[in-house]
Amino acid sequence: MVDGELARLRGELERLCAENVRLSRLLDLRGQDTAPAPEQLSAAVTPPGLVVMSSPVADKLALFADRFRARADVYAVRWDNARTGVSGWMPAVAGGWRKGMDRKAATYLPLTTEVVSAHLVGDVFIGLYPLRADNSCHFLVADFDGPAAMLDALA
Repeated sequence: MVDGELARLRGELERLCAENVRLSRLLDLRGQDTAPAPEQLSAAVTPPGLVVMSSPVADKLALFADRFRARADVYAVRWDNARTGVSGWMPAVAGGWRKGMDRKAATYLPLTTEVVSAHLVGDVFIGLYPLRADNSCHFLVADFDGPAAMLDALA
């Protein structure tokens, strides 16, 4: 990042902080609470810190892993049947799924940095299982398609 750009961003940050203080004082004058709600979300400033296009790949993968925390013991892969035009998702297993395969005997593949990296460059389409072993969920995504997508989302 060029020094001038960094100075401009610092100036903008200072301006925004001052504006935040000013607006908080106005709300205080009106008797309104300006403290954030305890459930308010925030972006954690943890390593690797600010990630930009020129950041090392390891930092980009660390940021992705932090923002999309999911089960690491399994992930999903997309499948497409060119003959029928049907597609979907299935857990990634060693050797791939075969007709009549026993799910209990399958060796599920873990989510690794290499898998995420391949996904981010477009070599493979993966899906994550966001519900973790302790029943917590760091993120959740919903995908609504088709002509009734907006109605489905509103429902």
